[in-house]
Amino acid sequence: MVAEPCYPGKTMRRRQGLVLGVVASLAVAGMLHAATGRAIEWNRLSAESLRLVEPVLHKAQIARDVSHITYPSREEIWEYLLDHPDFAAGVARVLREGKYRIRRAGDHYDADDGRGVTGTMRPLYADAGQRIFYLEGRYDTKWLPTLRGRAVLVLDTDHTQPATGTPQADVRVQGYLRIDNVLVGAFIAIARDFSERTFESKVRKFFSHVERVSRRACEDPQGLADLLAAQPDLDRERVAEFRRLLLSSHRPPWRAA
Repeated sequence: MVAEPCYPGKTMRRRQGLVLGVVASLAVAGMLHAATGRAIEWNRLSAESLRLVEPVLHKAQIARDVSHITYPSREEIWEYLLDHPDFAAGVARVLREGKYRIRRAGDHYDADDGRGVTGTMRPLYADAGQRIFYLEGRYDTKWLPTLRGRAVLVLDTDHTQPATGTPQADVRVQGYLRIDNVLVGAFIAIARDFSERTFESKVRKFFSHVERVSRRACEDPQGLADLLAAQPDLDRERVAEFRRLLLSSHRPPWRAA
């Protein structure tokens, strides 16, 4: 799942990528604004997680909130993919909705977007439709010096079941980015050339990829299950677990829309 920021020139647009589809978008958001949204209970994080999060929140150069991202989604499928981002990246590649490589490495994941952005991601919190992730990454390019940064991402998801039709997910993304290398001033000067509207459009573009994966799971679970079963590079245990979810007749108790 790749969304590219709008740097001038076709070459720059091809090169810039996102760690997990969002980190670089935070960097090109424009002027700094505080992210708002559902209250985040930071006190529920462990002491180690707070140690990672606090420096980013206190010295974030960029903070953004993008809401009302809505698409068809079964809650149990969405939760499974969030719990297994390495497998989710594999599903996206199979459906040609991204080029990400995510690999579990102990208590974190190593990520490579295939376009110059590499980094690590740590899930810090998961409960009641809210997820918090901590990311460290770098962007290597021949046009700019290497950029290094840390980010905190908060995903809020509310699933509802309309009176008729497909279950829906309403997602809000809150992001905080801190640039760590000494060229912060130059980087932020570049970032100010881009509007808040640009940031929002890039986040929504990323979730358009998510929507197509989710829609396939809702509308053609058997076809998706068979397609994934034929992929030799996917973890067989994960494929089997995901297949059971896709084909299960069980549905969670949906809240009224």
